[in-house]
Amino acid sequence: MTHIGSYVQIMFFAALFLIFISGDIGWALIYTVGGIIVISLALFLLSKNRFSVKLGELSGVASVNEKIEFEVTLKKKGFCVLPYVEVCIDAEHDIHLRTSLVFRNSVSIKGSFRANHSGLNRVKLTNVILRDFAGLVQISVPFEEETQKGVLPKKVDYKGPEVFPSVLPDDSGEAEEGVSVMHGGLPGYEHREYAAGDSLRRVDYKLSAKKQKLMVRLDESTGYSSTNLFIEPNALPPCCDNAFALAGNLIMRGGTVKITHKDESFTAATPETLQKLREWLAFREFSDKNEIAEVTLPEDTNVVFSGNGEVRAVVPTA
Repeated sequence: MTHIGSYVQIMFFAALFLIFISGDIGWALIYTVGGIIVISLALFLLSKNRFSVKLGELSGVASVNEKIEFEVTLKKKGFCVLPYVEVCIDAEHDIHLRTSLVFRNSVSIKGSFRANHSGLNRVKLTNVILRDFAGLVQISVPFEEETQKGVLPKKVDYKGPEVFPSVLPDDSGEAEEGVSVMHGGLPGYEHREYAAGDSLRRVDYKLSAKKQKLMVRLDESTGYSSTNLFIEPNALPPCCDNAFALAGNLIMRGGTVKITHKDESFTAATPETLQKLREWLAFREFSDKNEIAEVTLPEDTNVVFSGNGEVRAVVPTA
């Protein structure tokens, strides 16, 4: 909001003072107010293009409803005197940060927002509002800066049709110590020590007896069929939570899960890779509004997530 009306009133008062009361004081008022206006506008015109704005990068992952901080840095480029600077940020709601560039060559200001949903949460610098000393002129300078924060899927209970793992590992299969997952171009087994949450179906009892401790197989690369979950490209963030919940159920029952979203996929079969799957989902970009679109499903799709987290279709699994 500018103060042009106030200065018009001041000049009118000075003119009345000049005519009816005192010429010297009246002229002094006019020169003073006029000088303020000229100096303020001159400084503003010289400074309005002599600064830069940088939105700091965000790293790591966060949880839903966690407070996320970001930083904006403004720097002078030559002579610049800007007493009023308002930085406008879009983080799914409008954020306005106010500062000035008068005595400092650079200034950093911090803001924050809460992660509203799973998947990518974007922070956009949209524009910067500038105003002169006298409050006569206000302009908006557009900027296009963006950063993003990966937000982990919420741990929710899966509420959909019951789904069974496509293929469970064969407990009778023999595995030799020291054989890698890919040996001579053929799938084999790799082992690690049992951890809480591992499916008992993965325990290699022969190797466990030899080592005197429970050992489990890593089956991601053994060629077993996976239960394939497909998240539609226009799906809303709750699909991320629901798909992760189903993936966790299937993996804890000894299955292998592949999730596909926007032509990219991730396969998980152990608690460790389930956590990596969760981080992968945190950086997926989901839609911000429910749209109906034609989607071609991969032929091996077992479960489809669409809309606000609904299971739109379930293909019977083996």
